[in-house]
Amino acid sequence: MDENGHTQLESHSSDLPSSPASSLTRRKLLSTLGAAGIALAAGDLFLPSSKAHAAATSTLFYNVKDFGARGNRRYDEDDSPYIQSAIDTAAQSGGIVYIPPGMYFLKIPLRVSANITLMGAGSSSILRSSTHKFGLLNLSAVQHVHIQGLSFQGIGSFGNASVPRIECGIALDQAADITITDCTFSMIDNGIKSVDSNRVVVENCSFDNIIGTLDYDTQGYGIWCSNGKNHHLVQNQFNMLFQPCITLTNGSSHSVIARNRMQKCYQSGIDLISGLKEEPCQFNTLSDNIIENFINSSGNKGYTYGIRLKGHCISNMITANTLNDIEDIGIQLEGQADTQQKRPHHNIIANNQLQAIGNNGIVLINAYDNQIRQNSIRTCKSDGIVLASDGKDSGSYSDSNQLTGNSLSSCTKAPIRILDANCRETILFGNVGYGNGEKIFDKGTNTTTSIL
Repeated sequence: MDENGHTQLESHSSDLPSSPASSLTRRKLLSTLGAAGIALAAGDLFLPSSKAHAAATSTLFYNVKDFGARGNRRYDEDDSPYIQSAIDTAAQSGGIVYIPPGMYFLKIPLRVSANITLMGAGSSSILRSSTHKFGLLNLSAVQHVHIQGLSFQGIGSFGNASVPRIECGIALDQAADITITDCTFSMIDNGIKSVDSNRVVVENCSFDNIIGTLDYDTQGYGIWCSNGKNHHLVQNQFNMLFQPCITLTNGSSHSVIARNRMQKCYQSGIDLISGLKEEPCQFNTLSDNIIENFINSSGNKGYTYGIRLKGHCISNMITANTLNDIEDIGIQLEGQADTQQKRPHHNIIANNQLQAIGNNGIVLINAYDNQIRQNSIRTCKSDGIVLASDGKDSGSYSDSNQLTGNSLSSCTKAPIRILDANCRETILFGNVGYGNGEKIFDKGTNTTTSIL
């Protein structure tokens, strides 16, 4: 170990030469890392080069405790300057900054540099803020960073929207090729915030007991992305969140949200939202997610959704998701009546399984040219699929939607309900079902239909 507190790991040597007493053998070093050390030995710290840097044959290693960090759970001490020193040293040539087990209190955010890995030992390596409202790790205009095996906790004060800095575990701004794996976010306002970033992977992370209430929309999010491109948000766990588990907004596109599990939350599992002055959310894929046991505790009707697309959302694929026991609506596409073009269209909702929905299964409001096909919808307390218009403006219609090959059974009311004449030229074909309370209800215009 040299005067900068780092150790060089040679990938082809069995042990480092023993010299100073402070140096570590490779075997001893990896034994201190546990599972993370196994990943390091396997050269698996980075994704393939298309996503991030490949691990070099010689990797520099920096232990934050060698720079003065204590991690001794003392609220009155500040570990941030020592961890920052390790990060800054690693940034000079790349390498691994290791944060051993402990609780490290931070009074200022950490600035993460490019081409490094921040590695913890799992849920026992905790970064915790000791002052209000900042991102614990800040990645601004950096590339090729891997964050692995860390736990993030905050203070979480119930503030309002005027607070300029929002508390979160990791804040990304114009970052690219970022990988976040095996991390835990708990007792903090929000998990991950991504703005104007590209190629971000969040995988196998846990978002549980995120601080928030139903009244404040600045707290309680799992992953929130604005203008995110090519993100992969996969195999994460979300439990008891007050705001949506995953939100894509303002031009987020070409991203994959897949194989996540979301349980016992209070608003949406997945939100795609684009306002009138924002770029469309488009070409995103939402697949194989499990969304279940969502509870509406707001007292307001239509508050809790499994999946929701709102505003200018186009050409998104929603497929093979399982939605079970959602108190209000399973999947909803909703456009604003005061605009014709910036409404949901060309989206595909296919092969999803919906069961025990407290109101309607799939709802389209002011949405056009969408395909709803081969979904299984069972045991809805209202209608299976609903098409409707809302308002009296130029965008108050739902035209040319296709409802084909769906299976609808045990819906308390109608399997399919087309509410009004502004639902025009709907195609109903090949839908089947049984045990529904009513027949197809059709007040639309020029509906092309076959018998259910």
